[in-house]
Amino acid sequence: MDDRFLGGSQNKVDGKGRVSIPVKFRRVLQNCDPQYSPGGQPRLYIVYGDPRKNYLECLSGAEFDRIDAMIQAQQPGTRLHQALTGIYYNACDAILLDDSGRLVLSQDARDKIQLDDEARFEGHGTKFHILRPEAKAKADEDLGALLDELA
Repeated sequence: MDDRFLGGSQNKVDGKGRVSIPVKFRRVLQNCDPQYSPGGQPRLYIVYGDPRKNYLECLSGAEFDRIDAMIQAQQPGTRLHQALTGIYYNACDAILLDDSGRLVLSQDARDKIQLDDEARFEGHGTKFHILRPEAKAKADEDLGALLDELA
């Protein structure tokens, strides 16, 4: 059973912000959504609230439920609760895929990563990222520096 987002791909984005999700990512979304039923659409949450990130963080239904439970366990009004609600509630879109596996990225989400006509999808286990193709070089450079540091 596919239950982790692995690999990457690059897809076209049209003028309305529509982009196809990689097929293997769609299977993971289905498998990682306890509310999904055949013939329906799996839940997908796109988070764009962390100003330090140059990508959109994409979560399955189960992963969003896990984060939601963590937020609900926090004391309202605390700094951690404020930060988490700011990222995962205020700047997050619940998305439905169309029948061909496409989604529409909100203008806010596209503006956050300065997305133009192509999007890069990268698997990160329990989530995946959408970023500008040009940002991949920077991500590879950062990974290389981390690996050098850990070696």
